[in-house]
Amino acid sequence: MKKFIVVSLITAIMLLVGSFSAFTQAQSPASQVKPTFLAPTPGTYVHGWPAFTVSYPKDWVEMPTRAGEVFCVTTPDSITLTFPRRVPNFAVWVFPTPLPIDKWSDILVPPLRWPGSDIKIVYDKPSQLKDGAPAQEAEIEWVRNEAKVNILVLTTRKDAAWIQIIQASDKGKIGEDVKSYAYSLTFQQGREEPVKVPSDVQEFLDKYSRDLVSGNVERIMANFSDRFRNQSRKKAFYEQWLRNNPDSPIQRGLLSSEATVTVFEAQGDKAYVDGFFASKARDHADKAVKEPMGFRQIIKENGQWKWYGDQR
Repeated sequence: MKKFIVVSLITAIMLLVGSFSAFTQAQSPASQVKPTFLAPTPGTYVHGWPAFTVSYPKDWVEMPTRAGEVFCVTTPDSITLTFPRRVPNFAVWVFPTPLPIDKWSDILVPPLRWPGSDIKIVYDKPSQLKDGAPAQEAEIEWVRNEAKVNILVLTTRKDAAWIQIIQASDKGKIGEDVKSYAYSLTFQQGREEPVKVPSDVQEFLDKYSRDLVSGNVERIMANFSDRFRNQSRKKAFYEQWLRNNPDSPIQRGLLSSEATVTVFEAQGDKAYVDGFFASKARDHADKAVKEPMGFRQIIKENGQWKWYGDQR
C-alpha cells in the first residue's frame, strides 16, 4: 500500500495552513495511557501499528482525517472557519516508503509549489526522539494567499513505515514549546505482539492476503464494503490506484503476503483491526517487508467481513 498513501500527500499538504494559537497544557504522559481505539482519550493519540503515542492539547478538537493523515486536531477557535482556514494545526501521518527519512523534502516540497510560492527550507537536521530513535527535524517557510506559514516536520521510521508529525503556524518561526508536542512521540514496544482474533476475522485477512498476491483487481475489491471510506477516499479511488499506480500490489507483483494483527477491538458489526502485512514483491524478493494495514476498521455485511476504513 506504499503509494496509496504517499500520493495522497499532494492533497494533504495543502491543508496545513490554518491559524495556530498557543498550545495549552497536555495530558499526563502518553506512555501511561492504556490504548483505546474505539473511544480515544482527549489529549493523546494512540496508533495501532507501528505502536506509538503522541500528546497534544486536550481541549483541541479532532477533525476527520484528510488524504495522507491518520489523525488531526485543530484549535477550538478555528472550528467555525471556512476552508482553507478550518484545518488541523497538528497532524499525524503514517505511510510506507523505502526512502530514508532525510529525504522528507522529496515528498513534501513538490506539492507546495503548486498552490504556494517562496518555499524555503529554514533548516533540516538529524535529530532523535526521547528514546533515542533516529529522527529528522525540519522547518519549511511557505507563502500561500499572501500569508506566510511555517511548518514543522518531524520524521522517524519504524520498519517500512515513515511516521511524521506536521504542525503549521502563521505566527512565524516554530518555537520550542510547539516542538515539545511533536517530540512527545513515544514508541510502545510492548504493544506490537500479535493478538488472537476470531476465526472468521483471520479467515478474512488470509483471504485478502491471497487476493493481493493473485493480482486480480475484482477479487481484491470484493473485500471492500461499498461504504468504505479511508482518509476521505472511497472504494473507487483505491480500485483506480490498484489498476493504474506502478507501486500498487498489482504492478509490484506480490510474491507473498501474510497478515499479523496487533490490535483488535470489536463493537457490534464493526471491529477495529490494526497490524501489518509482511509481504515479498519482485522489488524485494529476498525478504518480507512489514507495511501497515492502514484501513483501521472492518464491518460485517451479510455475514462477511469487509474493509470499512477510518470513518466513525
